[in-house]
Amino acid sequence: MNANPSFARINRLLNRAGTIILLIAYQEVALVGPKRCSMSQRSLVQALQLHKALLLCFFLVPLCAASDWSYEETHTDSREFVSGGYLHVRVSVGDVHIKRGDSAKIRLEYTVKSRRESNVKQARVDFNIRGNDATVEFHAPTGGNTQFDVELEVPVSTRLDVHQKVGDLTVDSIEGDKDLSLGVGDIRVSTGRSGYRLVNASTGIGDVNSDGYGETSGWLGKTLKYHGDGKYEMRAHVGVGDIKLEGQ
Repeated sequence: MNANPSFARINRLLNRAGTIILLIAYQEVALVGPKRCSMSQRSLVQALQLHKALLLCFFLVPLCAASDWSYEETHTDSREFVSGGYLHVRVSVGDVHIKRGDSAKIRLEYTVKSRRESNVKQARVDFNIRGNDATVEFHAPTGGNTQFDVELEVPVSTRLDVHQKVGDLTVDSIEGDKDLSLGVGDIRVSTGRSGYRLVNASTGIGDVNSDGYGETSGWLGKTLKYHGDGKYEMRAHVGVGDIKLEGQ
């Protein structure tokens, strides 16, 4: 597993945010100009994009400070599950990798890292299964400087509902509906596009790159909408970062 979100990616996102802030500031001056008109709808949208860029800086400062984790612990767990079930994952900070397993089980391996030993000891994970629903929630103590790096193996047919604040999310070869939401970071999904009847991918600030899913639209952020002959739906959104859809 990755030690933490790479500094190269962090610097890239920060540079992008800085450029966007300058562009928005320039356009605001141009809009106010001689007419001194009130804020238009376009200006409001730009202000919201600026807010997202500032949030990027807010989220990434703790990650940059915690380049060397002083304490870490790795844990594993495994539970029986059903094919076609629904998996809900909640993570604040860290990288998540979900891949297909070879059995009707959910296998979990995670490493909690922090600069404080007490944070590692106090971190907890709630892993619950009720019928066709499984929930994995990662809880870090208050104060920041704590990260979870997560690897999950699931049955090949599993519906996914993943909400993550900061980090990278990777989904490999999982069949089923997907609802993926990430605040800051990158999403990568590797799966056959023939299985989908609907794909809706978007970024607030960032790119959407696809392999055969069609063209994207947008300026600061990108939007991709794909309609196919499959039976699954995928929705993916990143506030600040990129989405990569890899067809098979």
